[in-house]
Amino acid sequence: MGPAIRLQNVGLKYGDNVILEDISHYLEAGQCHVIMGPNGGGKTSLLRSILGLTPFTGNIDIQWPERKGNIGYVPQKASFESSLPFTVMDFILLNQSRNPLFWRKRKKEQDEALAQLDRVGMANRTDRRMGQLSGGEQQRVLFAQSLLDDPDLLVLDEPTTGMDEQGVRYLESLIHELVREKKTILAVHHDVTAVRRFGGQVHVVNRQLVDTGPVSEVLMPEKIERLFNHYTGTNTPAIKLDQGVK
Repeated sequence: MGPAIRLQNVGLKYGDNVILEDISHYLEAGQCHVIMGPNGGGKTSLLRSILGLTPFTGNIDIQWPERKGNIGYVPQKASFESSLPFTVMDFILLNQSRNPLFWRKRKKEQDEALAQLDRVGMANRTDRRMGQLSGGEQQRVLFAQSLLDDPDLLVLDEPTTGMDEQGVRYLESLIHELVREKKTILAVHHDVTAVRRFGGQVHVVNRQLVDTGPVSEVLMPEKIERLFNHYTGTNTPAIKLDQGVK
């Protein structure tokens, strides 16, 4: 089972620019949690803070049910030079093994790589160069790579960037599958329609935490405009969520 995540008075600023301010909340284990909000509202900064990739104030506690499990991460995008002879299979194997690519590849590693690529509909692209794939196809390969270690916590930053409808369907199916396996999913996403299909819990961040709850309660049509207005300090007050902290 995936971990729960406890946030206590989390803050982040660069110089005088406040990015996140006094966020306290509890993300339940084994669920899909989607962070949403306006551009510049601090969504990715909160994600990076949870991953330990950026300094922050306060406390973030990833609470594993027994021992520490594996974490998978899919960045918003990656760049690959089209001229490099670096195939999809090369990329997966490089992230799966510490051995140089010119060493003999073990069949077990190749089979595992192919299995994960198949889950995202990219098993027929193994010989294509990464730099020759579309942005959406590259995202699907990154998603496959993140699944290699059977992660208990999967962190996704705008996972459908550049994806066509087929890629989005693969992603949605996988997220539902992983939640059934009691993995914890934490994703930044901007597409309200897609997030409604994901289900799970939504947390709207606009420098502060302004709303949280099930998709059906947070993403109501009459609330969308207010939730996604950029922070002004007056018209988007943070709701009090200390009672949600455990």
